[in-house]
Amino acid sequence: VAEDPAASSPGPGWVRLTGDVPVGEIVSAELAGEDLVVWRTSAGRPCVAEARCPHQWSHLAHEGTVEGEELVCLSHFWRFGTDGEGWKQNVNGRRDRKGDLAVVQCMEHDGAIWVQDPEDTDAEE
Repeated sequence: VAEDPAASSPGPGWVRLTGDVPVGEIVSAELAGEDLVVWRTSAGRPCVAEARCPHQWSHLAHEGTVEGEELVCLSHFWRFGTDGEGWKQNVNGRRDRKGDLAVVQCMEHDGAIWVQDPEDTDAEE
């Protein structure tokens, strides 16, 4: 990552959220006062979402893990896809819909994870 993160910006309306995140890792981040988590799926896709599980508000950077393409809350094993859809898989394999996580559009650029700036009203989508 360059010394001046703005110098390597992928374009207008994008802000650097964090440096590289290894596959299977989860890190905490903050944007405009909002707690977020950043994780990378087993396929290498970076993802950003709100930090708290909607079930009992567990912080997913501390009480979560990445399994394949899903972020899993270890408190009660709710699972979240890269689109934020929430599921609970029961012992017989059935997946029941649960609460969703709000996801934040992100991209990887120049060794860092970037998100749309929520305060930039002119940002391209």
